[in-house]
Formats: sequence, C-alpha cells, structure tokens
Amino acid sequence: MRKVASLALVLLVFSSGLVGCLQSSEIATSEPIPEPLPENEPVPEPEPEPLDRNLDHDGDGFTTGWELDNGWDPEDALSAPPCNRFRELCLRGVNETVWATSHNSHASLDRNHNIISSSQRTNITAQMNGGVRVINLDVHEYNNQTMLCHGGYDYIAHPCFLSGNWPLEDAFLEIVSFLENNSFAVLIITLESYVTAQDIANASDATHLTPYFHAQELGAIWPSLASLIESGERVILFSQDRPEIDIPWYHYDGDYMAKTHWAYNDTAYFNCELTRGNISSSLRWLDHYVTDPISSESTSNVTNQVPLVVERANNCTQQWGQIANFIAVDFWGQGDIVLAVDTLNGF
Repeated sequence: MRKVASLALVLLVFSSGLVGCLQSSEIATSEPIPEPLPENEPVPEPEPEPLDRNLDHDGDGFTTGWELDNGWDPEDALSAPPCNRFRELCLRGVNETVWATSHNSHASLDRNHNIISSSQRTNITAQMNGGVRVINLDVHEYNNQTMLCHGGYDYIAHPCFLSGNWPLEDAFLEIVSFLENNSFAVLIITLESYVTAQDIANASDATHLTPYFHAQELGAIWPSLASLIESGERVILFSQDRPEIDIPWYHYDGDYMAKTHWAYNDTAYFNCELTRGNISSSLRWLDHYVTDPISSESTSNVTNQVPLVVERANNCTQQWGQIANFIAVDFWGQGDIVLAVDTLNGF
C-alpha cells in the first residue's frame, strides 16, 4: 500500500513538472510585445526661395538687393525712407514731378548781393532745407575766378562788380554738404553760364560734386527718383549754353526742356507761351516772378501765394498737355512755393 502511495506521489510531481515545462515553452515561443508607435511629427516647411535682388518686391521703387544692403525690409513698402520728402515720388520720373525752383538762387541778401541785384533773401542751404530742389545759378568769370553774380554784360560795368559775387565752388560745397546729410534728396542745378563747361567741371571736381551727376541720354525715358537715389547719381545739371567739350552730365537745356518768357512786369501778363527750348521735349519750365523793374519781396509775397501758383500751373498743364515741372520764383520764402508744389504733386 505504501508503495502504491509513493508511486502516486512520484507521478504527481512528475506531471506537475511537465506542465510547468509546457507553460514555460509557451511563454518562450509567444510573440514579443510591440513597442508603442511614436506620435506623428510635423513635416518641416520647405525653405522659401530667396528673393530676386534685381526685382522690386514691395513696389516702392527700390530693388530688393539695394533694400537688403541698406537694412530695409524688401517686402514692406513703408520700410525705405521717402524721396524728396514723399514716398509717392520715389516711383515718379523726373518729368512726372513738379519741382520747387528758386530763381537766381545764389543772388541772396545774405550772400553778398545788394538790394538791387538780389532775388532771394536766404542762402542756398536754407533754400534746400526749406524744400527747394532746383538751384538756379548765374556763373561768370571775374578776377580770373569762376564766380556767381547777377546780371548780363549790357551793364556799364562787370555784373560781378555791380551785384556782389561769391565763388561757384562755395555753392557746390553747400550742395555736396546737403546731399551728404540728405541721402534721399534729388536735386537739379540749372546754369546761366558765361564760362566754359570745363570751368564748371573743374569746380565740380574740386568740390567732389561730380560723382553725384546723372548723365541723361537725349530722348531716353527719364529715370525715377528712386533709381537716381539707388544709383547715387542724385543731381542733374542743365545749362543755357552748349558745352564746348563732351561732358555726359552737362546737358544743354535747349534740348531737354521748353521754357516760358523769363520776366514779366505784372501778374496780369502771366501766360503759358513757350518762348525758349525744345517744345517736343518732356520737361517744362515755368518762370513765375515779376521784375518791375527789379525783384522784390513784397511782389513775391503776392505771386508766390499757393492759389495763384496752382491756378497758373494747372492752366499751363491744360494748354501744354503735360505738367509744369520747374516753377521758378523769386524770394521763395514769401508766400509758399513749396506747399504749392506739394499740392501740384498731389499731396
């Protein structure tokens, strides 16, 4: 009996071990538990294509490359500063713009000109700071120097002796200083010259004005103010006489513009008749001052009033079929020629 019980116990232990082995085998051969799948990661955005440096992406008149080089946002039209005080002017061509012009800019009371010969009270720097963008100069030879004087050679003595005088180089230095301190200003210089073009070039070279000059091919489309600023050539020079040598930036105004009569005895005689220059050109010069017999501040205070300037300019624009670009006045500080020009430009 005891043998039977012992045998039964042995069988029981053996069967338990066999079951355990089978269970272990099942666990060993089962599939491994899969790792959890990672969450979906965002797909990175593709790098944007670089902007074309030669294009104007924000439509402000300046190329993208130039704006990037100067630290402005090439996709923000309000990033770059205005041209000649207004952003809207950056896109306009020279011939699409109205310019405040001081007649005989050099002949000012604070620049050694007397009451008889003066056409302005303030110096050229004050004129430019006040918004004048066209400087008109009479250039003569006097005491073997290139000088600024007022008058012609039909006088009893040299006009530089009668009117007062100062060196052309000094005026050019004022202009260079203004350009250096006003990087978005575009200027025009017009000359009544009794010296050679080489004399003018010598003065511009000596004062470092020459690199600022723009050379405009006759018949070519006028550049925009923005393109002139971007090129660094922010000054255009015209002269009433043809140069005796080939200087690309020295433009004979008779080819490039048409002008009204240069003097009137009363506002009643103001008209739009073009008496000088090239009538088929794209520029118009409007002389808007009274000399009876000389320029005066009191008369200029009448002629330079905004309504009178705007009315006459608009009348001439209607007659000509193109705008009056250069509106020349005496004593620019009387009335408000700058506001009148701003109005005519649409501001």
